[in-house]
Amino acid sequence: MISVRSTLTRNLIGGRNGTKFGAAFWDVPSLSFSDREDRPTTNTTVRGFTSPAYKRYVAKQKEGTKGFQPAINSQQDGIQVPSMNVAKDMGLGFCEMENEPLVVIAEMGNHKARCEVLKRHIMMVDKIPYEQTEPIVKAIAEKNREGLFRSTLPYKVGIFTAVVCGFGAIPMVFDIDLALWFNHKFVTMEVPPPSDRDTMLETGAWTWNWMEPVLGTASFTLLAMQFARQNIKHLGLKPYTQQLLERRAKVLYEAFPQYDRGILHSFVETDPMVKL
Repeated sequence: MISVRSTLTRNLIGGRNGTKFGAAFWDVPSLSFSDREDRPTTNTTVRGFTSPAYKRYVAKQKEGTKGFQPAINSQQDGIQVPSMNVAKDMGLGFCEMENEPLVVIAEMGNHKARCEVLKRHIMMVDKIPYEQTEPIVKAIAEKNREGLFRSTLPYKVGIFTAVVCGFGAIPMVFDIDLALWFNHKFVTMEVPPPSDRDTMLETGAWTWNWMEPVLGTASFTLLAMQFARQNIKHLGLKPYTQQLLERRAKVLYEAFPQYDRGILHSFVETDPMVKL
């Protein structure tokens, strides 16, 4: 598009063969809005007149002011505030949006927008009004969340382990009573004299003798696992989370085969794995 535009500008303004090209260009008969509506779009040489966006524009022109959307006059000086017409034209939910912006927001990962896309798809497939799509969407969501406790158990175990170990390491390093008990049960290292255990930092200097290997090894293991997971993603393979989403989507494909798989898969991607 940039090369075509630059070529037209260069030839029209005065480049090589500018006069001939400009004359040939301006010899194309001009089209008024009325002519564009009546002229067959299959014979026109201008691609813009055959695009879906232009056809929608012509349809709105035929409807008159029915599709008019008020806007804020930002070209004026100073900060402009919305008028009453602008405020009245603002929708209160995704159900009041047109298809094009709704699909764009859905592709950005908004779950409510994807639910609205699914509702409109259900309306088209089942030939039912909008109000009757809500129970079907709820049924799809309930089917999608079957067996979540077992599927999400690795995540819950990981969260519990990380929280317990993260906060538990603080008293294990700096609390003298816990350090003495742990040393007596599991370490059996020589206890320093009381003068070397007066403060939390002195206690930490003693406990770090056995805490450093544990914490250092755990940190390196997590770093290595994260590095491996990143390279798995670079290879195009699917880690556990993606495999879980694919299995959940497959369940919906089999339970609701009449609906589009792409829309169902998008719904699965953003639907929470916990019951909120």
